[in-house]
Amino acid sequence: LWTDSTRTSTNSWGYSNNWWIDSSDGLSVPQRQADMRKYFLTKPYDASTVSADDGPNAGCTTSPITPLQDVATTAGKQRILSAIDAMTPTGNTNVPEGLAWGWRTLSSNEPFTEGRDNNERGNDKVVIVLTDGANTYSSVNDSSYANNRSTYAAYGYTGLAYPGSGSVTRLFMNTSSAVGKSTYTDANYTAALDEQMQTLCANAKANNIIVMTVSLDLSIQKTAEKKAISALTACASDSRFRRDPTDPSKPAKLFWNSTGATLSDDFKAIGSELSNLRIVS
Repeated sequence: LWTDSTRTSTNSWGYSNNWWIDSSDGLSVPQRQADMRKYFLTKPYDASTVSADDGPNAGCTTSPITPLQDVATTAGKQRILSAIDAMTPTGNTNVPEGLAWGWRTLSSNEPFTEGRDNNERGNDKVVIVLTDGANTYSSVNDSSYANNRSTYAAYGYTGLAYPGSGSVTRLFMNTSSAVGKSTYTDANYTAALDEQMQTLCANAKANNIIVMTVSLDLSIQKTAEKKAISALTACASDSRFRRDPTDPSKPAKLFWNSTGATLSDDFKAIGSELSNLRIVS
């Protein structure tokens, strides 16, 4: 955000992604952020170089989702392995968003159509959710500036309403009274994401998606991690073959609390769960 007529001095207002010229020095900060004219101005010759994670694509550099592949073929299996190898950890943890896209890849509907027909008998559609932490969305204290109230992520800025979201921001849509609709804190964002996650889990299971959840290196001794474990357990589908060892009157939950040492064996258990013989009449 260049603030003088020569467009060579800057004021960041605390925003890390402050990278380009503004068209008018008289604009307010929200107007500067929304003003599209800056993208058509020439960068001053003596302005600083834009860093790798600056620009309108900041935070949006993850690789495209890999559609369903036939891993019985060499090419299909290699595409999956290459996609896994290319993954790198970055940003926040948004389990509902990951689950939603996993569900979309299994569906026979757009935007992915590789999945079998949603009503095909004898065909299991399974989403395995693996996470190493609680849901997070980063708050930003900028009420005196653009009032974004968060970094930009899957639900947009939490300080702004969007078409279709009504008087609340997207993250708070369809959440209970336990989520403050004007509380812009990390803890409240986590609470909202947790509710969005449970709604999505219920919707997926109601549409015959088998949801398996795996937590990695989470401890029940830590409050936030214990809460995440409980949420992942509630999200998981019931086993069709195993009973809960602590209460044999109930089916076991398809949830595994794994560590680095047990992860391989836990995925073998997942494979066993999926390979049980089913008779379709």
